[in-house]
Amino acid sequence: MQEPDDCMWRALLDFRARHGRRWKDALTLKWMNGDDEREPNSASLRMIRNQFGPSWLWDLPRLRLDNAARRLTNLEKLPDMCACPHPETGETIIIKRGETGYWPMPSLIAVDTFNASFNARPAAIAAMQAGAMFGWHVEAANPDRYDAAGRPLAGSGKAAG
Repeated sequence: MQEPDDCMWRALLDFRARHGRRWKDALTLKWMNGDDEREPNSASLRMIRNQFGPSWLWDLPRLRLDNAARRLTNLEKLPDMCACPHPETGETIIIKRGETGYWPMPSLIAVDTFNASFNARPAAIAAMQAGAMFGWHVEAANPDRYDAAGRPLAGSGKAAG
């Protein structure tokens, strides 16, 4: 099944924050009477209704929305891209914020220059490696969990989760 895009997740999170624990009731009612057009992010809320429907909203587990919130928070702290060595092969790869996996690094570009152009510091690079491998919602995808050299902070648990 198709997944909501980041704008849709942000619209749902904002709506939930403003409408409290009965937010699903409030959104369903607004969808039924067309009042959702007066809401902030109304286009995204309407797209959710049109693409997924009210039953999808009611089946949406709180944990899934919380994971989306964590993922979006982590992503906001990260650069668009970074370059780093592949953890197994050592080849230089490119990781794109929010995307699973990696891309090969063109050989004509210097890693330090590439990372400097995206303001990719070691903590963010370590977080991006974890996000690309384990998902952008995991704690290890948060650059705040690493020191300036990109090592996990003491007490932060394993870097992978």
